[in-house]
Amino acid sequence: MADSNHFSWEERLISPRNVLNHIKPGMTIFIGTGPAAPRTLIKTLLDVDSHNIRDLELVQLAVLGDTVLSVDRLNAPNHRLTTFFSGYVAWDTISSGQVDLIPAFYSEIPRVIKSGKLDIDVAMIQITPPDDNGYCSLGVAVDVAKEAIERASLVVGEINTAMPFTYGDTFVSIDDFDLLLRSKREPMVYDLPEVTLTIDQVAANVASVIKDGDCLSFSFGPLFEALVPHLARKKDLGIHSLFFTDALAELVKSGACTNARKSPSGKLGPLCPGHQDLIWLHRTPALVEFQGIDCAAPVHCQQSPVRGIV
Repeated sequence: MADSNHFSWEERLISPRNVLNHIKPGMTIFIGTGPAAPRTLIKTLLDVDSHNIRDLELVQLAVLGDTVLSVDRLNAPNHRLTTFFSGYVAWDTISSGQVDLIPAFYSEIPRVIKSGKLDIDVAMIQITPPDDNGYCSLGVAVDVAKEAIERASLVVGEINTAMPFTYGDTFVSIDDFDLLLRSKREPMVYDLPEVTLTIDQVAANVASVIKDGDCLSFSFGPLFEALVPHLARKKDLGIHSLFFTDALAELVKSGACTNARKSPSGKLGPLCPGHQDLIWLHRTPALVEFQGIDCAAPVHCQQSPVRGIV
């Protein structure tokens, strides 16, 4: 890893094209997930067609957008995408054999990476600028970024000033990165799903069986968008979720979620796919705590068992 002084990080910045000079044919490249995808690096990687950009395996935890997976951009002779979760974006390409799917429980993926069963040569991670102590934040997607950084022989940090500095298990030293570049693209955001009258009625029925103090796991989709106004008057709801979406953000802001009856405490969201400006999460430790997906300790609420909404 780099041993340069973290206070001179801007002097270490290089261009995206120079980053690709360090890539060799046959390498496996881990790419940050969803809104934390290093979009400048990805665009450059897919645009360049040089002798060293050959037979590359791109690994992304979940395909939550078209940054990597675009029919007219994913060049099969040069790049092969591997993912652990198909999502709605990648299903057709997985079915057609263009993308490889490794089925696994999310909680198992960190162990797969740590064991070396999935070799990672390069980790491309989007980060915030470092604070005065030289620590960056992983922003809105923690997932398995730290495991990828530890396993990779080359770690590239794409510094994005639009990425919020979040708290929890999100801190990484600027000196953990061998190469640094400045992002030229905003973090990815997602269109909000349409909420129909039928979905709203279903959400009202679901909310009617959720009690004060219950612990919820949120995902994304019309039902979860529709749930928010029906849950806003609940008290002391707990959240233990893989995804922290716009809908969940609104629920937190409403005051319905306090985690007062939840153990362990904290609002866990290793991935934050959202539509709104994400900067509201900047330095708000009291609202949201982001943890990696291996934070799978049992969750308990004082009043009732954990309820899963699917």
